[in-house]
Amino acid sequence: MKKLKNIKSTITLSVIVLLSFTTSCRKDMNGLNQDLKLLPQDLLKIDGKEASILLPGMMTNIESPVNYIYQGQQDLGQDEYAGYTAVPSVFLGNVNNFTYSFVSGWVDYCWDVPQQNILNTWLQWKLKGFDTKYPDLYGIALICKVFGASRAADTFGPIPYSKIGTTANVPFDSVQEAYNAFFADLDQAIAALSAVEDKEPNADQLRFKPFDNSKFGGDYAKWIKTANTLKLRLAIRISNIDGTKAKAEAESAVSNKYGVLEAADGGFFMNVSGQNPLDEIVTSWGDMRLGAPVSSILGGLKDPRLTKMALPADDPALNGQIEGIRTGIALTTGTYSNFSKLATSFGAPLKIMSGAESFFLRAEGALKGWNMGGGSAQIFYEEGIRASFIEYGAGGVDTYLTDATSTPAAYVDPKNHANDAAPLSNITVKWTEGDPLARKLERVITQKWIAVYPEGYEGWAEFRRTGYPHLYPVKKNDSQGKIADGDFVKRMPYSGTFTNASKAQVDAAVAKEFGGDDSAGKRLWWDVN
Repeated sequence: MKKLKNIKSTITLSVIVLLSFTTSCRKDMNGLNQDLKLLPQDLLKIDGKEASILLPGMMTNIESPVNYIYQGQQDLGQDEYAGYTAVPSVFLGNVNNFTYSFVSGWVDYCWDVPQQNILNTWLQWKLKGFDTKYPDLYGIALICKVFGASRAADTFGPIPYSKIGTTANVPFDSVQEAYNAFFADLDQAIAALSAVEDKEPNADQLRFKPFDNSKFGGDYAKWIKTANTLKLRLAIRISNIDGTKAKAEAESAVSNKYGVLEAADGGFFMNVSGQNPLDEIVTSWGDMRLGAPVSSILGGLKDPRLTKMALPADDPALNGQIEGIRTGIALTTGTYSNFSKLATSFGAPLKIMSGAESFFLRAEGALKGWNMGGGSAQIFYEEGIRASFIEYGAGGVDTYLTDATSTPAAYVDPKNHANDAAPLSNITVKWTEGDPLARKLERVITQKWIAVYPEGYEGWAEFRRTGYPHLYPVKKNDSQGKIADGDFVKRMPYSGTFTNASKAQVDAAVAKEFGGDDSAGKRLWWDVN
């Protein structure tokens, strides 16, 4: 593993000196900042360039494209907690995040990256008055802000958000307060972008396209759809704790004139200049392999997408099968290095949001009896699977949708049979309308989990919220009783990047939200199942 750099941060965002375009987490945002920051200010004001040059760094740090930062930001935690990946190597004596003994220097990245590269940049917009001067471009900034901050809130719990810029020692929002602020920011973004798109459909190509690092090519309409889909995602997230608010926000997102992402829109992917960081982590560093739940669930379901996600294992003991590694086991150096690699040849763009996700969100909304714009839970479920197959370039979807017999497979570890496990579930693919609600939900979430891969933040959040798909618990639990054996991590404790900046605010947030216990076994506000 490449040595992780120690990023220092501060939560006193309101008193920062206005940052340059290059922050500590990025060297060169595709070359944009190196040239444009030297232009005279009068030229920068043309078509809003003085504001739009701030956007690429915000976009690309939802998931950092820098290999070691990406690794710390999500691959050394969230991706494994979602069941997507597992480490084959012994890190820090095999006592680390994967065995529920949290390494502060690793966890730091989960806050440093969005704080330094998204929230600090957002504050520049406010301090320079760009939010009122360029409301449409500010809408893009708000969408990036909510993406970055919601991932942090779903990782830690309370975070500084709504009061950033109001005081030198920013109080933390509770998770509920943060979510309310997320919805408000997304509404503002949707309204601002819609106003311009309705009046000047080509304005986005002049003002935004040169700075859009996503696959959308500067298309405001697709960014609006992304904002609506994010709004729907967050609404579903809080549906078990505040059903009234969730229903209102979800129906608002779906009924918006631009709607949510559809199969034809593709997903929200971020372009990367150079090698996909996950590719480098897997192939060059050898630090990550496929997670056992992926091979067991998709293998048992005879899912054609599995061969698009992972490669056959090189280990002779596995006979060319695709096989993953269980998280949190007793590792020995080199034993699991030849288990299946992730098929990172799916390209350089980083997946932030699968285009298939909106269908599964609407399927769950339909199960709840919400107005999801017409269509049954079954229709949305099946269309979500079709959209995911298209995204992966997999064939055989019609046969897959009618499979009522295949179920997840048992896990067999030829290196250590103490890690063997029975099948995680007996769920099948084919929709059965007469099934109990819980089984329908498991079916929806299992397929959403497959479609979201390998984006661990969302996969982990939905596993915590629903319990689906069923995953393997760690075998080696170093939490010192904070997480019961057989149970799963609920959140990451606050790392040094928080406590070094404002221990008093951290303590206040922990006291209010978690009864004074900053442990990984404490549930977040929306995690009530």
